[in-house]
Amino acid sequence: MQLPNRIRTYLEQHQVAYGLVSHPPTGGLDEAARVADTSPAEVARAVLLEAGPGERLLVVLPATHLIDFAALREAFHQDYHPATPETRGTVFSDCEAGTVPPFGVPYGIPTALDESLCNRNEIRFEPGDHCCLLTMKGEDFESLHRDSRRLRLSLPLEVLAHRNPAEFSLPEQGHLGQVFADLQPRQDIIAAVERLQRLPAMPEMAHRLLRLRNDPDAGPADLAGVVGGDPSLTAQLVRYARSAFFGYRGHVDTLEQAITRVLGFEAALNIALGLAASRTLRNPADGPLGLQAFWRHAAYSAALAQALALPLSRQRPLRPGLAYLCGLLHNFGFLLEGHLFRAEFFLLNRTVAANPQIPVPLIETQILGMDHTELGGRLMSAWDMPPAVIASVRQHHDGPVEGPDADYVHLVRVTDGLLRMQHMGDGPIGGPPEEDLDALALDRAEALATLERLLEEDSGLEALAYQLAA
Repeated sequence: MQLPNRIRTYLEQHQVAYGLVSHPPTGGLDEAARVADTSPAEVARAVLLEAGPGERLLVVLPATHLIDFAALREAFHQDYHPATPETRGTVFSDCEAGTVPPFGVPYGIPTALDESLCNRNEIRFEPGDHCCLLTMKGEDFESLHRDSRRLRLSLPLEVLAHRNPAEFSLPEQGHLGQVFADLQPRQDIIAAVERLQRLPAMPEMAHRLLRLRNDPDAGPADLAGVVGGDPSLTAQLVRYARSAFFGYRGHVDTLEQAITRVLGFEAALNIALGLAASRTLRNPADGPLGLQAFWRHAAYSAALAQALALPLSRQRPLRPGLAYLCGLLHNFGFLLEGHLFRAEFFLLNRTVAANPQIPVPLIETQILGMDHTELGGRLMSAWDMPPAVIASVRQHHDGPVEGPDADYVHLVRVTDGLLRMQHMGDGPIGGPPEEDLDALALDRAEALATLERLLEEDSGLEALAYQLAA
């Protein structure tokens, strides 16, 4: 097991003894603690913050806590927010994407250590690798932080826990109310969304793919011509086509082979469109709404929606390729939230983690004044996406479903319910709603069987999710 160069050198220079607990690749510290059979309370996490160009701060706190931005502002007289994935990748270039080691000195970054990590017998943390936890004595951990500023800068997640979803609210007074208010006043967030005139522009590649999608005469050669000009997108499609999910036993060495031999024109086009559309929006990697969880859910949703649509399309006006795109993009509003309101999204992500029993849209509404369905729907409309995609984004949680694209909305709702049974996503607890199954004339046992078949071939979906989140 190879530690990042700077971390290994730093530990060797200070002659600190440590152990490594290896585990399968994970998507975050909570999952790492679970598979390594340790409590998240014993794990330290690090968050890179920035207040402006070159003004960075590494905050180290327990994995069971969230940052108290008010305490940071009071201590440093700066308004910090989480750094972008691009910045993290540049700073921690020797670490695996999505991991941040809890030492700023090797990277030339000032560090703040939360006092609740002091005086512990043992500390565990990700040293820059998603496949291990490094363990050392608490006194050695503190010694390595001798130059860090120590202060109380976090709050336990328990301050956000509520027994009853009906009781979840934003108090006008009290400690929890101050946590939210110290980030940005809720009324300012609502006003910012209401006056939002300029949504992020659709990437040029996505524009070209959407035009191709609307061309009835377009074929595989046209798609290869468009995608072939983008080496990164080409490589992602070829890697996906090679995955075990498709079971293709021949060689896939070119983009043309990936399209014609494995993926097919419509599926390849929709995958490329989803990849291209997401490029301008980057969120934190960890947490239930982070990039890793988001794209894992999106990859499974797309494949499951397509698999369910295939037999249904024989009796209903459903296009499996369009169903794939609806499944892939229906939660796109989460990406837009992180793009527009970075610091607020960081708190939203932690709040959802602390309140798994509460519907995500309810938490979003309390923090941002609207949820991802409304915000995502605005973006999909601005980008002139297919009407079925817009309807799936806007209506996939609650309320009556109307219009010519209702089948796609019902299909996405069923998909969300099925994946929630696998502890994935924010769909309804208890499986697919009966009314959505009835609307599609879809038997529950048949839907569950489709899910089981999909899970048996999940290695390709995991590979795609990893590529999307990278």
